[in-house]
Amino acid sequence: MLLLAIGFLFVLDKLQQSAKEKGVGRVDTKRYRIHTGPLYFGDAWRNRLESILRRAQALDLNDGPAIAAMRAELGALSFVEQVGEPEVLWPDGIVFPLQLREPAACVPVGADFLPVSDDGVVMAGYSYGPHEVYGAWLPILGPAQRTQRAGPPAPGDRITDSALLDALQVARSMQRHLTPDQQRLLGRIVIDASAAEAPDGLPGGVVIDLEGKRRILFGRPPGSGEPGELSVDSKWQSVLSALEGGAQAPVWHLLDVRWDQPVMHLREEHGDDS
Repeated sequence: MLLLAIGFLFVLDKLQQSAKEKGVGRVDTKRYRIHTGPLYFGDAWRNRLESILRRAQALDLNDGPAIAAMRAELGALSFVEQVGEPEVLWPDGIVFPLQLREPAACVPVGADFLPVSDDGVVMAGYSYGPHEVYGAWLPILGPAQRTQRAGPPAPGDRITDSALLDALQVARSMQRHLTPDQQRLLGRIVIDASAAEAPDGLPGGVVIDLEGKRRILFGRPPGSGEPGELSVDSKWQSVLSALEGGAQAPVWHLLDVRWDQPVMHLREEHGDDS
C-alpha cells in the first residue's frame, strides 16, 4: 500500500505539472474584461486598474497568498471602496468584484482638480477643469485655500476640514434632489461653507457661486437639524425655478433660497432689485 501511495502521488504530481504547462489553473492577467455598467469609471481609474493587471502578468489560482495580495492591491486604489470575495472560474479565470466610490465633488489642486467621493475621499483623476460625471459638472469645494492647509490633497487622502465637509454635504444633496440635466443648468459652481453666518448676520453662511458672477445664499448645510431651517428639497426647487425660465427669465445676480418665498436680486440693467 505504501508503494501504491507513492505511485499515486507521483502520477498526481505529473498531472499537475502537465496542467501547469498547458496553462490550467493559471490566469493571464494581461487578458481581462472590466465591467462597470452605468457607473462612472474615468480614464484615469481604468489606467490605474489596467497597470496592476499588466504588471502582475499571471496569477496562479492555487496560490491563495498571491490572490490575497492582488485583492489588497486593488482595494488600495483610491476609487475602490471595497473588494468582494474573488470568484475562481476554472480552468483559467478569476473575478474580482469591486465596489467603486461615487464622485460627488472636486477639489482644486494647483491649476487642476481631483474628484472627491461622497464619503470624503480624494480620488485619482487629475483634470484641468471640474469633472463631468453623468452629464453634469462636479461642484468645486471651496474656498481653494482651505484645500491647501496641509499641502495639496493627493489621491487617497480623506477630507477632514469641517467647512469642506459641510460643502460636500451640499454637493451630495444636489445630486439627490436634482437630475444630471437639472444640475447642468447650474454650470460650473463653487460651494463655500466656510462662513458661519450669512451676509445679513443670520446663522448659516453657505453660498454657491455660479458662472456669470451669480451667487446663491443657501443657509445652513443639510443635516444641521436646526429648527426653522427650510428643507433642502425646497431650497433646490427654488434654485431650479430660478434657472429654468430660459431667455424670458429675469437675469439675477443674487438668489436667497433660505425662505419659503425665495428672494431674487436682479441685475441693474434689467430693473431694480426685487
